[in-house]
Amino acid sequence: MMKRKSGFTLMEVCVALAVLSAGVFVFGRYLDGFNRIRTLERAQARAVLEAANAVEYFIQNPPDCRDTSFAFSEALAFTIQVSLETIPGLRQIVWLNASVVTPRVRTDPKAPVFRRLVRCVR
Repeated sequence: MMKRKSGFTLMEVCVALAVLSAGVFVFGRYLDGFNRIRTLERAQARAVLEAANAVEYFIQNPPDCRDTSFAFSEALAFTIQVSLETIPGLRQIVWLNASVVTPRVRTDPKAPVFRRLVRCVR
């Protein structure tokens, strides 16, 4: 009788390598997707902070009392759009709307909009 040698056959090694490479590929795709989502979330958080800074700027530096629109561009990732709507009356106030506009989606329903009453200079 022939003695059977201990060890793995060539077919078993090939199957194990195929399973291992498939697992590494799936894990790599998972990490790539995770990094993309993290980058998008950081960009969105930065855009929200810039929109809040735009509102603070107009609070500290009162604008003229007229209906106007401004756009602040931050590199190529997003634009902060600010619009002022005059409120008729004796008090010198305007509605200030600050929103984030991305180049890909012009009217993003999830885009944050800051709306605030601001004193203005006549």
